[in-house]
Amino acid sequence: MKRKMVALLLTLATSVSLLGGCGTGGDTASSGDAGDKEEPVEISILMYGIDAMSGVQKDSVTKAVEEEIGVTMNIISTSGMDILAEMNAMIASDDLPDIVCGVNDDQRSLLLKSEQVIPLDDLVEQYGGEITNKEAGKTGLELSKEFYSDDSGQLYFIPFQTGEDRSAGFPTTAPYIRWDVYEKIGAPPVQDMDDLLNVLKQMQDAYPETEDGKKVYAISGCLADSAWNTYSMTAAEAFIGFRKFGYGLVGVNTYNPSELIYALETPESPTWRLFEFYNKAYQMGILDPDSLTMKWDQWTEKIAAGQVLYSPLDFSSTVVMNDPNKVFLPVPFENYENDSFTASYNYALGSFTYAITKRCEHPEKAMELLNFAWSYDGASLFENGVQGETWDIIDGKPQMLEEYVQARIDGTADQILFGAFYGPFMNEDTDEPINLTRTTAYYEKYVRTEAAKEYCEMYGVESPIENFTKVKNHVYEVVWDSIYKKDTDELENIDNNIQLYFLTNIPKVVAAESDEEFAEMREQIMTDINAMGAEELVAALKETYDSQAPRVLEILGE
Repeated sequence: MKRKMVALLLTLATSVSLLGGCGTGGDTASSGDAGDKEEPVEISILMYGIDAMSGVQKDSVTKAVEEEIGVTMNIISTSGMDILAEMNAMIASDDLPDIVCGVNDDQRSLLLKSEQVIPLDDLVEQYGGEITNKEAGKTGLELSKEFYSDDSGQLYFIPFQTGEDRSAGFPTTAPYIRWDVYEKIGAPPVQDMDDLLNVLKQMQDAYPETEDGKKVYAISGCLADSAWNTYSMTAAEAFIGFRKFGYGLVGVNTYNPSELIYALETPESPTWRLFEFYNKAYQMGILDPDSLTMKWDQWTEKIAAGQVLYSPLDFSSTVVMNDPNKVFLPVPFENYENDSFTASYNYALGSFTYAITKRCEHPEKAMELLNFAWSYDGASLFENGVQGETWDIIDGKPQMLEEYVQARIDGTADQILFGAFYGPFMNEDTDEPINLTRTTAYYEKYVRTEAAKEYCEMYGVESPIENFTKVKNHVYEVVWDSIYKKDTDELENIDNNIQLYFLTNIPKVVAAESDEEFAEMREQIMTDINAMGAEELVAALKETYDSQAPRVLEILGE
């Protein structure tokens, strides 16, 4: 998933992922005085990839949950490696916990077909007021019924992490460049994709090696690594408004996603245009030749070492070579092809979903917990921590405490992170992210570097993201992925074979020594994948997609 891979990049940065605040939970409030409270109910929860948290939780966050709704949280952690196999083992031994997390269609389908989860429609109506009173919640529930129910039309899965995933300050994808080097060459305006290559060539000429003598390339990556093959393609979003599915065989227009596009069909198709960009960089001598064989970790290490000058992903908070003057900032094009870049992602459905199992003895309390996690107070609690410990109201706004921020930077903070266990990304009342490290106040205090201030003065904006929000991005993450279906094993095999072929051959075409050689190799790849069944696969995908897209658009109000 894109959001999680982008987070990997941000581990290079000094910015931190924190957890947030506590309060009351709307219609989940407990009744009676302290002396009248009943004993808390223990709810076991299967969560994804958080080994350090296994067992009954006793930290300040979960104590606040206990005080608020009378629930003790017992976390059953998966390894994060093969959650489907672990679910199967739990089902076989009749040992599923009260609440289970399903993060993909296979896991959800297993839970439904084995009849391990219960319908939630009535429980949501009675105990889910915090979910249903939010636009993101109502939309997520409707989409879940449509696409996560095996056509039953009932509600089995509550989507979490839904709505717009927007952070103050910076766009998610854009041409990010080393701003100090860009200023060194006079900060010339960038017209379009071709002009970006010319500007990057000037930057590499002006900064050919690091201070410790390491070779610098304008563009680098790991083209043979599936991670890079996936995320190098984000440049297509930034440049031409194309959101790919899978490895780039198909995708949609980010401003009108109603039609599936065969992205390798012609030389003018989006994926070929993107790899032509990388080939031009190769021929100009500004693409790191290690890109053809390098892995993801090696690429990110080069960025941290100052050996790379460009990325399509957000490196805005990355401090290169421990020098606060060496940061990446997003340069806008003067001539947009689709008016704007993709500034943020909208998870109208949410890939993280939670269901209540038939083994749960207290389904109403389980639903109260899910509902509380959807409240702004509950979501803030799981994201930011307890008020007074990690955050507080400062200058009239909820903000992270400086000492806690520093402790996180130093790696000395003791705080339990709950990952995907909160409902909305954004507070619809304030239009600010619930995660306080992504708010305007946090950006201004901890993230906005002197370089970013100069950037804003140069472009006449309050923050860099203002250059990238001129039009709405209509691609709702997970929703469109959910109707990108391969309905038969034969189609799945075709897709897998093309993907393997694609991963093997794209580095070769990127390394073509001339335009003529690139064109010849491109034509050969197109011929080969069509012979492997690409046209048949795309036709089947389009049929499924086109049949379901109108319903998606109806639910989304598009």
